[in-house]
Amino acid sequence: MFPQDWGLGGRSRSSTLPARILSVFVDIHNHILPGIDDGSPTMDFALEMARLAVADGTDIMVATPHRTWTTRLDAPADWVREQVALLAEQLTIANIPLTVLPGVEIPIGPRVAIDLVDRRLSTLGDAGASALIELPFDYIPADSLANLELIVNAGITVVLAHPERYAVLQKDLTFAEACADLGIIFQLTTGSILGRFGPKAQASAEAFLKRYEKFEIVISSDTHDLKNRPPNLMSNARKAAAKIVGKERADNMVNARPRALITRQA
Repeated sequence: MFPQDWGLGGRSRSSTLPARILSVFVDIHNHILPGIDDGSPTMDFALEMARLAVADGTDIMVATPHRTWTTRLDAPADWVREQVALLAEQLTIANIPLTVLPGVEIPIGPRVAIDLVDRRLSTLGDAGASALIELPFDYIPADSLANLELIVNAGITVVLAHPERYAVLQKDLTFAEACADLGIIFQLTTGSILGRFGPKAQASAEAFLKRYEKFEIVISSDTHDLKNRPPNLMSNARKAAAKIVGKERADNMVNARPRALITRQA
C-alpha cells in the first residue's frame, strides 16, 4: 500500500503539483510537527513549512520528532500517529498537497531494537522496515555499533541521522565504514551539503558523497524552521550532490531510495 492511501496526506495521489516543479522529493527527517520539540512551534508555522517544502518539490514528509525532549521522556508510536493525523487534517483544510507520515528520531540505546520490533516506536512511514537513529554529536558511545547491529538483526534497516555532523566522523570515517558493512543507510542533511552548518560539516558531507559506491545515502532536510533550517533546500542540495555523484544517483538519494524505505512492509 502506498502511504497516500493511509489517509495521512493533504491530497489524493491523483492531485498534481504546480507545473514549475520538475522533481518530487521524499523527506524522511524533519521536525514539522507543531509544538512538541525544537521544530515548528505552532500549527500555522507547520503549514508554512509545508508550503515551502511543496514549492521546492517535496510531496512526502516523514515527521520525525525527537524521541525525548525536555519534560517529554518518550514519543510512543500511537502518540506520534495522533500528532501526524492532526497536521494532516490541517493540510487538507489548507489545500496543501503534502503527505505527512509518522516517524521518530531515536537516540541509539540497548533497548531500541526491542521497542521497534514491539512497535512501541514508530518506524519510518509506519512501514515497519526502517528507523531513523541518531548518535551524540560529540562522541560515539562504545556500544553504538553493537546496538545498531541489534536493530539490523531484527530486520529493520537503520538510517543514521546526519552522520556528517558527528565530530568523530568529521575526522575519520572508520566507524562509518563499519556501519556500511552492516547495511546502514546514511542520511545527509541539505544544510550540511550546502555549507549552512559550516565548512567541517560540508566537507564531511562531501566525503560521504564521494564514497557513493559503498555508502547508501539519502538526503533529507532535518528542517526545524523557515529560515535557518528551512524545508526548501532539497532541490539545491540535490544539485550540489549531483556535481559529486552524478544526476541519476543524486535523484535516487532524494526520491527513489527514501521512498522505498517508507513503502516496503516488514
